[in-house]
Amino acid sequence: MGKDVNNTVPPDPDNPHPAVGLPPTPGKAPLIGQAPVEVLRSDPKSGAYIAFTGQVPPTKYFEVIGRADCDDWLYLQLMNADMIINRPRYYAGGEYTGDKAALKCAGVFHRKFRDKSDDRLVGADGVIFDHESAVFTDVDGWFNQNRKLHMDGWAIKFVEPSVETIRARLATPVTSAIDVVQMRAAAFWIEKHHASDLAADLRRILPLKDTHQALTDWKRADHLLLRALASVEDDAEPDDVFRTILDAGIAKMLRPGAQTTVSSAILGEVPFVAANVIVCRKQPGAKEELRKVLLQATIRQHKLASAKGLIALGDSDFVKEQLNQGRLGDVSAKVMTMLSGIDVEPFACPYRSKVSA
Repeated sequence: MGKDVNNTVPPDPDNPHPAVGLPPTPGKAPLIGQAPVEVLRSDPKSGAYIAFTGQVPPTKYFEVIGRADCDDWLYLQLMNADMIINRPRYYAGGEYTGDKAALKCAGVFHRKFRDKSDDRLVGADGVIFDHESAVFTDVDGWFNQNRKLHMDGWAIKFVEPSVETIRARLATPVTSAIDVVQMRAAAFWIEKHHASDLAADLRRILPLKDTHQALTDWKRADHLLLRALASVEDDAEPDDVFRTILDAGIAKMLRPGAQTTVSSAILGEVPFVAANVIVCRKQPGAKEELRKVLLQATIRQHKLASAKGLIALGDSDFVKEQLNQGRLGDVSAKVMTMLSGIDVEPFACPYRSKVSA
């Protein structure tokens, strides 16, 4: 039991030759009996790939052909108690979609692809919708079930990009939901192809100008872009940006060296990526940097990342000393576990992302 170590998806007998077939994000392949969390194939209903932004794996780059918003009238069937009692598995188990406007809209676009009735879809492999943008704009005066839905959508085509295509994507500001999805695909492509020529471009766009930005400005795509940078940049390059990330953990919201830390949902694994790179590059002052952050950080991830880094550098005695003297506060139990050798994801050199191809 556990993850699908082969990261494979079994063939679908109802869709043996899909026009689009995407690898899952590493670690997200469904186990037997699990519903997939990502849309990996075009649908046999129309041959088109239709998905919502959160369902698109980053494993294949795509170009945006143009807007393809859903702005259509939909009939939403209202359920009653008799329907649910007579067919509970169908109506209450997630299989039924007749009352879900966004999914009905996706069905409308399958019909448009099949009928070739929408010029916006010419040359497209499918459409990606932003379900968070969905809003009803009109209701039939006679039948409340008839509603007009607007939902942002983009016609897309999967391609194999060039380095210059990816560089242009990195240089273009992220202004919409589709930009986030495309940027994640760009980051995956960079790491998969070890495109070290793009390291400087990644440095320019990541929120690493100062410690305040390195603490507060991480967006959804930035995490994958940082992992790509850490994976492809030459180890001889300065580790300054990664030290900036760790220094950001000495935040002013609490007194430096406080016994109580706070966790940051925005940062996620960012400090651990930074500490891993610092450990691998072993540049002058690396140990001193990690010791400083261990003792002064007020953000939980930074404190733990620095402890993990020191242990990886062979500085366990220093960590044990601080632990014995009670200087590690509320992360003490976690650090004790690290010192015992129990670590599901130990640092490795060279750094490779866990979402790497």
